[in-house]
Amino acid sequence: MNSINHHPDTAWLQAYAEGRLYGGKALLLAAHIEMCPVCRHQVAQHEQSLSEQCWHQPFAPQDQNASEALLATLLDNLPDTPLEAPVVEPQIELQLEHRRFVLPRVLARQMPQLGSWSRLPGGLHQAKLNAEGDGDRFFFIHMDANSSVPQHTHQGEEITLVLHGGFADERGEYKAGDFIHLDGRHNHQPHTDSDEDCLVISALDQPLHFTSGLARILNPLSQLFFR
Repeated sequence: MNSINHHPDTAWLQAYAEGRLYGGKALLLAAHIEMCPVCRHQVAQHEQSLSEQCWHQPFAPQDQNASEALLATLLDNLPDTPLEAPVVEPQIELQLEHRRFVLPRVLARQMPQLGSWSRLPGGLHQAKLNAEGDGDRFFFIHMDANSSVPQHTHQGEEITLVLHGGFADERGEYKAGDFIHLDGRHNHQPHTDSDEDCLVISALDQPLHFTSGLARILNPLSQLFFR
């Protein structure tokens, strides 16, 4: 895998470790963490710090007695039989025509909620993922080699995780594992090179707004499709 150069904010990683992140941010960040050893290490460090804070936090006598009683109850109810070996999850692939893509486990578990693929102009395919996202909508988007998404901006937030291949826009290049956060301040036109296709998953809380050429006539349709 190519090195990962685009990561979520540290504040997002801390919020994830503390269980304060929801919706598209949480789902796509969890998938990024599976792919990114750097962010995985940061989350583990923050979880360790939280654990140490809880361990050294002073308890009132009644709280300590209650905690010891709960621990004793849990130990008494442990099964006498040896623990079974952990279940290894089968590898689930995303299929698009003749292509197959291996997904992070957290996304593979969502595959029963995947809708059908739609072919879009310009060498694009899109499939909606009907996952729970606290108001977000999730879309898998595949770009053939030498293709592009029409220039657009964002009425809300767009979070994108590159799963395979790579693309580029006015801000830089993005490869597998890269985590991209955009909003209304950004206007861009993603495109692929002639020798590389790309698969991403995007979470949006508002429809895209196309800003150039004939693509602008798609804006009313974008509103309807987002529902």
